[in-house]
Amino acid sequence: MEFLTEQLANWKFYLIGAYPEGPLTGLTLNIVLAVLSITIGLFFGIIFGVGRTSCRSYLRHPCGLYVDVIRSTPLLLIIFWFYFFLPVVGAKMPLFWCAVISLSVYASAYQAEIVRAGILSVPLGQMEAALSTGMTRYQAMKLVILPQAFKKMLPSFVSFFNSLFKSTSIVYIVGIIDLTRTGIIISQRQPNRIYAAYICMALGFWISCYLLSFASQLLEKRLGILDYESYKPEICRQDLVLLPLPKTVKRFLVTQK
Repeated sequence: MEFLTEQLANWKFYLIGAYPEGPLTGLTLNIVLAVLSITIGLFFGIIFGVGRTSCRSYLRHPCGLYVDVIRSTPLLLIIFWFYFFLPVVGAKMPLFWCAVISLSVYASAYQAEIVRAGILSVPLGQMEAALSTGMTRYQAMKLVILPQAFKKMLPSFVSFFNSLFKSTSIVYIVGIIDLTRTGIIISQRQPNRIYAAYICMALGFWISCYLLSFASQLLEKRLGILDYESYKPEICRQDLVLLPLPKTVKRFLVTQK
């Protein structure tokens, strides 16, 4: 227990490492990687997601092929692709940006499916009504379809961001000092503190994901995406729970056997 208290007291090292005297590491680096990757991936995810719903086959099929290939490939293998392949073609890139590109490619494929599902959830009549007013297909998609689809996509985006944030722990394999690598370094230097270090790592990821989920619920309620009050049944489940039987009734049932 004293080892765990000692590690928790060293929370700053788990959070930012030696920054500002040294490079930014720890949990903050995981957050930066996740935010950059989800932002870049969203840009390309919208392009591929809209492309998958296109009526033009020369757009729909390449976008579908890209999404299927990336979604069928483990994230670790994608990181290895960029880590080992880029130097072969002469593209020297820092480890940080190598990880960002790998995570962005991975995120773009999954977000493309979220965008496609959101677009298909909007009734077809919305597109037909927009086209009947003289809008082009691009204007209808931008001004009518995507704003409605965004509200339905938001819970899925938040869920995927949570998943991607936890997946950033894999980048330690190529030498990036994130929260996982920080815990490993401490456990290697002080083997008797390995359990305390790994508990601190788990707490860091859990607190971050919990706060993100809580913030997303507030945002959903503010935007009117989900009205939690309307989903409550008229009779709560606890009102339907059977009360314990009296002793006299139990005795009667035993005698009847």
